[in-house]
Amino acid sequence: MKNMKQKLLGWIPSAIIALALSTSAGFSSPTITVNTYDASGSISGVWDWYGGSTLTWDATQDHSGNSGGSLHIAKNTANDHIFVPQSASGNQWDNGTPANSWDLTLYTNLSVWIKWDTNSSMSIADFNANLGGLTMFLNDNHLGQYDWSGNGLHSLPAVLIPNAASNGWVHLNFPVSPSIPFINTIGSIIFDAYHTAPWSGTVQFWVDDITFDPSTITIIPPPVIRPLVKATTGLTVFASTSASQFDRQSVVLKQTAGTSWIGQASVGNPVSYSFTISSFPTDPATYGCEAWMFLSPNPQTIDNAPDWNETNMVIAFIQLGSSNATLNFQYKVSEDHQQAMYSGGNETRVDTSVNPGITNHYYYSSPIGSQPAGPIVVNIGPNEYNITNESGFLGTVTAPSALGTWTIRFTSDTNVTLIAPGGNTTNVVIPPHKISGLNPGANGLYAYLGMQANNTATYNQAVVYSNFAISGSGTPFTDNFSADAVLDTNAWQNSQAAGPLGVLIAPAGSAYWLTWTLPDAGFKPEIAATLGNPLGWGSATGHPAFPQNGVKSQLIASGDLPAGKDAFFALIKRSFSKLQVLLPGETNAPNTLTGKIGTPIAQSAFVPFNVTVNAVDDTWHVVNSPADTIALSSSAGGNFFVDSTPTQLALSGGTVTFSVEFEGDDAGTVTITATDVTDGSKTPDTSTPFTD
Repeated sequence: MKNMKQKLLGWIPSAIIALALSTSAGFSSPTITVNTYDASGSISGVWDWYGGSTLTWDATQDHSGNSGGSLHIAKNTANDHIFVPQSASGNQWDNGTPANSWDLTLYTNLSVWIKWDTNSSMSIADFNANLGGLTMFLNDNHLGQYDWSGNGLHSLPAVLIPNAASNGWVHLNFPVSPSIPFINTIGSIIFDAYHTAPWSGTVQFWVDDITFDPSTITIIPPPVIRPLVKATTGLTVFASTSASQFDRQSVVLKQTAGTSWIGQASVGNPVSYSFTISSFPTDPATYGCEAWMFLSPNPQTIDNAPDWNETNMVIAFIQLGSSNATLNFQYKVSEDHQQAMYSGGNETRVDTSVNPGITNHYYYSSPIGSQPAGPIVVNIGPNEYNITNESGFLGTVTAPSALGTWTIRFTSDTNVTLIAPGGNTTNVVIPPHKISGLNPGANGLYAYLGMQANNTATYNQAVVYSNFAISGSGTPFTDNFSADAVLDTNAWQNSQAAGPLGVLIAPAGSAYWLTWTLPDAGFKPEIAATLGNPLGWGSATGHPAFPQNGVKSQLIASGDLPAGKDAFFALIKRSFSKLQVLLPGETNAPNTLTGKIGTPIAQSAFVPFNVTVNAVDDTWHVVNSPADTIALSSSAGGNFFVDSTPTQLALSGGTVTFSVEFEGDDAGTVTITATDVTDGSKTPDTSTPFTD
């Protein structure tokens, strides 16, 4: 058993030692310039999404007066939205990778200069009255692609256009909240204004000098390591999103044919859906969080909230309380984008399309199976109806704990037995006249497995499944998650609201979850067997770290831990202090005296070979450095040539490779020296002597 130290403050009785080392300091963040529109090509990263807007570069209008220009937006009356995105990369058709994004963690507002086109546009007063001013959206690309749904778009508070914009440039500020989900991967901004078409006139205005402005002084606290959590092997589903406590995180089974109980189940051949929970949040503050299985027959699509979006659905969800764990078994039929039927609740819908003006009040209060002839409809006023339906709450079964195997067993199309860990059972019946709505149809039956936080206390906690199985159906299926090394993407796909890396397999040999607070720019986790050896730290990179709600987590395998009784964890922000030259045959070796291992290979005259130059810290760790320019020289003098073009190259990601050669026979040993041309404070490095 290993000991644990939480910080450098003293020992506590736990299993691993964790501490936080920091070189963080206060500083003022630079202003981010989105676009100045000072050149005709500067609007290449701006485009019209909804249609109907004309975007042009106008050299006659410029806010800064530096002989530049501005973007002119003109919107006709055909459509309801101005929706004009400006990408972070300057390329409107890029794939939205996180590399092409703005990190707005430390920024307070989006600054935009506006001038109204009084010659061609409706009045500012009409624009503000009818469209509510100008709205700006932020679009994140944390998934590696632009997401134009409600999950990826984050609106900033609308701003009314001042009347002064009719006479000149005005400055608009749109507050940026640090609580916006994935604020560190914003891929574009969007100009938007909305009114049901047609408008009474056109809208035209100029835009210039868009920036994100930081706080005057930003003090960045160092990240703090949280207490380590013992890892449980299996499908680990974190409440990893900060967007909503009701976000669903899940996987969905790709096998959809032959998985339904309908037409298959009998007493002699029951069809069972079972899942085994091996870890579940137990803190009383997390009571109400759910582990669940959804059975979605003939769905419209695969989405991250099928229990709400789909018309027909069967759900089984586990919740833990103070005395036991309860499986709730519910269903709905003919209830699109609602879920009142599950619990026997009610809802009101106002029809705006098929029968505009019709108001229906739905009450799912009748006993199960009591309305084989269908719902009861009562006209209570002009175009207003009460519609009484059966409840979809079928029953529950309980167990002392959420841990163990839960089973939904069908012995016919309608007869169901709920089986809890330990053997408790409950028998329920789906009304026969509702079964047609649960038939899998052409799209089959989709099985989802996942979790939902339902409260902020569950953020960053996980439900772990060790097994899932469908038996007795036309095409049975089973997955022993505890034996998987990674999620089997041939069998499953992620279907979650956010945080795709938060739905993953913790394989056999997983030891702990290492978690630390954000922001953590430049910090990396490392492990050591003792605090006494500053060169004894090694990278903890066996599994990728992933962001959650205000924290980042990384799985630590048993094999990552040092031998002996002690293990220390630290977050270290390494600083670029010197260069390292590696010859063919040599490899970087941090925490060693020379920083390298291997023996240089002898080189022949007139034969090019590669020389690698690394940006490193004082202990020879490669650092992701600025793009400083590096120059090479040699003790061979004029017989040494750099074949790379240009002969001086810039570091990229902390490293750069040169192609070099020698001309003539130096008849001895030579060395190669690397120098940082950009920053003379970085210590040059001379290679190991070798034969040319």
